[in-house]
Amino acid sequence: MKILPGPASIELSKKIAKNLNIPYLNLEYKQFTDGESYLQIDGEVNDEEIIIIQNTFPNQEKRLLEIMFLSATLKEYNASKVHVFTPYLCYARADRRRKEMEIISHKVTLELLYKSGVDSIMTFNVHNKEAFTSSVPELEKYDISVLPLIKKYLESETDDNYTIIGPDKGVSEELKYLSDGLDVSYTALEKYRDSVTHEISMRDIGIDVENKDVILFDDIITSGRTALDAFRIILDKRPKSLTFVVIHALAKPEVFVKMKEIGVHKIISTNTISRTDTEQIDVSSAISKFIEDKFL
Repeated sequence: MKILPGPASIELSKKIAKNLNIPYLNLEYKQFTDGESYLQIDGEVNDEEIIIIQNTFPNQEKRLLEIMFLSATLKEYNASKVHVFTPYLCYARADRRRKEMEIISHKVTLELLYKSGVDSIMTFNVHNKEAFTSSVPELEKYDISVLPLIKKYLESETDDNYTIIGPDKGVSEELKYLSDGLDVSYTALEKYRDSVTHEISMRDIGIDVENKDVILFDDIITSGRTALDAFRIILDKRPKSLTFVVIHALAKPEVFVKMKEIGVHKIISTNTISRTDTEQIDVSSAISKFIEDKFL
């Protein structure tokens, strides 16, 4: 087995190859002035199982296409199997049709990966596990949780004055896991859709967090609107402190600046999306462990 980095995950790939002490294939990569990618794999792949490590954010379509280029070429040169580990899988939220002839991008993404030669795909905390596992049954799929890493990270920072809140019931299972592991209380807010404007906002369900240390947890943040609405409700209740913990931090930097401005004390994310404006929980150990347990 060998590790092949995608252009978006060079350093992460090197770290995992070193952790596992398995061969690392070099990749020559450059981007032409018109935006197209040049890729050349350096190393022997005949009759080898290859793990491509490539994130799919930012530049989602480009990163997906690069995975397909790599996979197709590996199979052309007789790699026995091609596995892909993408810490964040783009288009996973486009998992059902809400309007006639709307594209279910998640399903199409998985179909294209399979047709390009990918035998299995691994990711962290996919948006809809049922849709992920049931789509394209020929493609092996693994949804791995980073919650144990988050729990371990928070253990030294929490006590019985803490409570965990989710912006909606969609993260109820995650909230329960974290609250049980940290021995703190939890609750979920409610989203409200206006019947006239159809805009989504948060509903105040009468939470009591006065003088409590509050952690707002979510699996993903993009525009930040939901989280900011939740923060305003929580801050009106006069908590002692407010921390935001998120798995996939896709939001623009100005969203996190706004959080700090309104009173969020700390922002923590995993490095499924690498960034410098949050405290980061390193997921490389979880990737290494899964690969070791599954393939080595």
